[in-house]
Amino acid sequence: MNLMARTKNILNFNQLRELSKQTSLINMDGPFLVKRTPYLSQIIRNSSVEEVNLFKRSKKFILFKEHVLIRAITRQGIKFDSRILKGSFDKFANLKQLEKEFKELDFLVRKNGLDLKSFEIIHTHPTGCYIEKSDGHHVLSMGGISEADLDVSNYFNDLFNVRVDLRAICPGNITFCSA
Repeated sequence: MNLMARTKNILNFNQLRELSKQTSLINMDGPFLVKRTPYLSQIIRNSSVEEVNLFKRSKKFILFKEHVLIRAITRQGIKFDSRILKGSFDKFANLKQLEKEFKELDFLVRKNGLDLKSFEIIHTHPTGCYIEKSDGHHVLSMGGISEADLDVSNYFNDLFNVRVDLRAICPGNITFCSA
């Protein structure tokens, strides 16, 4: 397996697992990998079929448009999903649209007499994991959950006083999850 190709080849989960043996950027933790950043530990795993399908919807021809899905999870184990929103969620107008979706899901949970346990923000990212050559060195570039993503999660955590988890679905069928 030549991971040091001349072009940016998107890495898949198994290739990342192999690289974890050679770098301290990612660590093995059972069946998962863990990426630690100053702001968040992220679990890296293979994308589920549902996540792969959401990612495919983000890619149209050569264009990529971020897709966002909000999920409410009840203490009773029932999940409610929002409609799929298009566009990055760190812009103010999109943040207001997200807030509307959160409120609708919160209302739906209460209307059904259920108790809200947490929310999830599931979104697609155009950047994956790849190795590039920079100044004669090979550099592992990793996508994942950004600090801006975490800021949005914290905003809704404060607004609804409930945990808001994050999932970033990246090329190569890799999903980063907040730990």
